[in-house]
Amino acid sequence: MKKLAFAVTAASGAAAVIANHEADASTQHTVKSGESLWSISQQYGVSVDEIKQSNNINNNMVFPGQVIEIGGGSSQESSSTSNNTSSGSSHTVQSGESLNIIANQYGVSVDEIISANNLNGYLIHPNQTLTIPGTTGTGGSGGTATETPNTNTGGSTASDANLYDWGQCTWHVFNRRAETGQPISTYWWNADHWADNAASDGYTVNNAPTAGSIMQNFEGPVGHVAYVERVNPDGSILISEMNYNTPPGTVDYRTIPASQASSYNYIH
Repeated sequence: MKKLAFAVTAASGAAAVIANHEADASTQHTVKSGESLWSISQQYGVSVDEIKQSNNINNNMVFPGQVIEIGGGSSQESSSTSNNTSSGSSHTVQSGESLNIIANQYGVSVDEIISANNLNGYLIHPNQTLTIPGTTGTGGSGGTATETPNTNTGGSTASDANLYDWGQCTWHVFNRRAETGQPISTYWWNADHWADNAASDGYTVNNAPTAGSIMQNFEGPVGHVAYVERVNPDGSILISEMNYNTPPGTVDYRTIPASQASSYNYIH
């Protein structure tokens, strides 16, 4: 009888260890188009707050291609993280950071970070780990970053001040271009005038989307503009925008099918 009790106790202890290990383990989930924090939480049987805490997310927004941790306890990251590697440093993206901000921090160019991480656009997300090429120390050393060069030949109207109406599509695109080191004019007026005014300022305008370009169309009474975050392998494009399917001031992401992508103007 004593031997049986010992066997049961040992088995229970082993089960407890296994259960604890499983509770600590985490699963990576890549966000798909149309998913939300709520739908993902229902899929894995956890709460929205648990997902937000584990990934240091301070709002309810996720976007296609973002990788999030499910379970495994909360993340210990509370500030920008840098680790040395043989070929450079690694950096964990924090909320609010852009490639331009990170490039300036480490004294490298945006293009170098994009190349080192095989990125096909300027879109990054919190908790994403980036390789910082050619650096062996902490951020801030190595001189001044070389920003992604503008493709325009004008440049005289590029401005640091965003004078577009707050929360509108034009306001958002101006900010995204500034964040990625590609400033534009603050005087292009409503979205339906952007292609003509950009061309007058020397920017390239065509129907071929590239990451970082501005998509422009004539929808609605004053047109619409959006920022091209990524060109997908199938020719579709991921854009970020405001005041289209969301209220002013709220960023939304939308995928434009390849069959429609060439029907819009793109400012480079």
